[in-house]
Amino acid sequence: MKTIENAIQHLPRFSTVLVACDSDRSRSELIDLLGRRELSILGPAATAGQAMTLASHAPADLAIIDLRLADDQRGGRNLADQLSKTWGMQTLLLETPA
Repeated sequence: MKTIENAIQHLPRFSTVLVACDSDRSRSELIDLLGRRELSILGPAATAGQAMTLASHAPADLAIIDLRLADDQRGGRNLADQLSKTWGMQTLLLETPA
């Protein structure tokens, strides 16, 4: 979580962060951390498809994406690439425990 703390410390209060993570524990930790920093949370999404749908409806300043995202068609890296190409969204990849 230290990497995430470093990545979000530059975000202004009330910035929006898209959370795409299917690990219950990691998702809870992320939401708690983002809430303490007074950042708005978009999601969480459990699949790349859900994350893309959320991103198409609301802008986000950063996306935190689980590399092991539960999705047959797109993994975390592909989602990060798509968010960057489509909306110019900054992304941070997170490796959650299996």
